[in-house]
Amino acid sequence: MKSRAIVALNIKEVGSDWAAVDFVDKETGKFHRIYKYKNKPCKRVYIQSRLAEHLAGYSLIEKDLRSALVWLRKIDELVGEFDSKKDGGFGIGRDRETYNFVKGLFVAALTFYGKGFSKCEGRPVKLERNQLANEYRELHDLAISYRHNFAAHSGAKKLEFVKVALVVPLKVKPGKPLPMNLYTELNQPDLAWHSKDEELWLIELFEHARAMVKDKVKKLSERIMTEEVLPKDPSHFFK
Repeated sequence: MKSRAIVALNIKEVGSDWAAVDFVDKETGKFHRIYKYKNKPCKRVYIQSRLAEHLAGYSLIEKDLRSALVWLRKIDELVGEFDSKKDGGFGIGRDRETYNFVKGLFVAALTFYGKGFSKCEGRPVKLERNQLANEYRELHDLAISYRHNFAAHSGAKKLEFVKVALVVPLKVKPGKPLPMNLYTELNQPDLAWHSKDEELWLIELFEHARAMVKDKVKKLSERIMTEEVLPKDPSHFFK
């Protein structure tokens, strides 16, 4: 049975005179990009160096953080913030259709954020906790804790658990058989979200991390241009 491929088309404005158009081959799924300068076609060659590998790695991390922010902002749109003084610190999301969707977005966001701080095969760089500003580190620890103990796998903190309960009525008429049933009491959080009295929360943390990565991408791009490209004639790269 032949599966149907989804074609992704993306037009990126790289500068006032530059443009890039992405394509995916409908038969093979192979990705390729066409570049234009002042609406005229360009040729390209891939840079192979340690700096280029690092730039590629940070670009992947930036894309993950960008995706995670999209999911967090969608959660914010769906549930907003809460007033901890009025609503308390915990609650039950009784609209299961909404909160099952929210849970998926929350798990995805935590997973992609944590991936940037984890060693990944094929990605030569990762982020470190001490690269974050001091005011974000405690919140980062909380996000990673949720990622390890809930999103990735059930850990020592038992953020999710289930108990099996045997249930019988408090009173039964004499001589009548005792009604009984088994229930599983499952507790799995949908979301750890922010309250009105909190100065920082996950969106601010993820934005901070992404800004840090974008700065690294910018500096690495400048280094590749000044240290590896400009010292040589461009024809050197197209031999």
